[in-house]
Amino acid sequence: MSPTDDGGPAARFRLGRAPATPAGPEEWGHPADAAWRAWERLRAWDQRFAIVVDTVIAVGLFVFCSGWYVHSLGRHPDLGFVAGLTLPLILRRRAPMGVFLVLAVVAAVQWGVTVPLLADAALLVALYTVAADSDWIQVAVASIILEIGVILATVRWAPVGNYFKSVIFLTGMAFAALMAGVVVRALRSQLGWLAERARSLELERDQQASLAAAAERARIAREMHDMVSHNIQVMVTLADAAAIAERSDPQRAVEAMGEVSSTGRQALGDMRRLLGLLRDGGPDTRAGSMGTDRTPAALAPPPGLGELEALVERVCSTGLAVTVAQAGEPFALSEAAGLTVYRIVQEALTNALKHAASADAVEVALSFHDPDLTVRVTDNGRAAAGALAAPVAGRNGHRNGTGTGYSSGSGQSGGGQSGGGHGMAGMAERASAFGGTLSAGPGTEGGWSVTTTLRSCKAPVRP
Repeated sequence: MSPTDDGGPAARFRLGRAPATPAGPEEWGHPADAAWRAWERLRAWDQRFAIVVDTVIAVGLFVFCSGWYVHSLGRHPDLGFVAGLTLPLILRRRAPMGVFLVLAVVAAVQWGVTVPLLADAALLVALYTVAADSDWIQVAVASIILEIGVILATVRWAPVGNYFKSVIFLTGMAFAALMAGVVVRALRSQLGWLAERARSLELERDQQASLAAAAERARIAREMHDMVSHNIQVMVTLADAAAIAERSDPQRAVEAMGEVSSTGRQALGDMRRLLGLLRDGGPDTRAGSMGTDRTPAALAPPPGLGELEALVERVCSTGLAVTVAQAGEPFALSEAAGLTVYRIVQEALTNALKHAASADAVEVALSFHDPDLTVRVTDNGRAAAGALAAPVAGRNGHRNGTGTGYSSGSGQSGGGQSGGGHGMAGMAERASAFGGTLSAGPGTEGGWSVTTTLRSCKAPVRP
């Protein structure tokens, strides 16, 4: 598929995600989403310019508290204590507990030498910062210290008028500052968890897309191998037979070339059907369309057990006698199981054509044991010289000790891993999809045998 492809399902698998589409007005989000984005931008700005924000808060409190007495009460405040209670807030986020302790010491000295100041409210800001940024032990210590200060201030000054009301008022303000810090702390934790969860979900999505793309590529490669390898091998065998019979039996040569043409059309139809599944949408109904063939034949269902007869006839036309035997009570197979049986038999017959020396007969045996099915393909030839054996993936991908069989002396394998082919590996993968196993090796009476058992392959009964 070229880079300029129309972006069908295969292209989306290859890229690992669906192509982006411009968002329309309906996807701009709920007003709450806009508020959330605004909050995120404000929070990011606050974190980026934290020292600036804290400086503005500290200087603002100093100016406000120092001018309160001048303009409202007509007396000059003690600017030293006001500065000592407000300006340390510049470092409140860098050292929350340290700033709180400094303010507590300044407030304790103030308690002994002067009157209450509006700047004492800076202790609430410091407690809020400790509750939002420090560990819980420091939060508890800061809360106890501030409550002791509340009691001392009530005993000496009774700012609200009597002891009881003063304790309730000042304790309530301290508790509000503490709860504000705890709530902000919880929100930050929740936001951090959500951000981490979003990242993990995005990573999981990309991994799933990669796995799906790999599985799709493997499936397409397996289907293409099964179709192309078998049909081309049949065509090559028929063409060789036609070349040999051209002088001695011209009519037989003509018939063989007709079979070559028929097999080629069959392969072309199978490839069109497979490639058609990779396109978007259904039949192209546009007038004058010159696109992919959308005829019913191109979109026909995949081959199954019913197409074995045509497969056997096509192989028999090469001169290799193929017989099919059944044992047990036949039952309907699921579509996937039928395709698996067809492809396994097809690959085994292809290997017999390519690599079984002096073989002139092949037996395909189907043993039905409801709901399981055993398929055995045995030829009467012998493996070509230099045949190698390699383990075959069995149930759950584990390897058993059977051989893959046919491998030519040139090092090209008809399906074993020994030669780098995909035939035996593809058959083993298909069998493992049904919890089955695949074995290949010399038969008990000579020749070569491929055996597989598919578990629970019976088609479900429709109500």
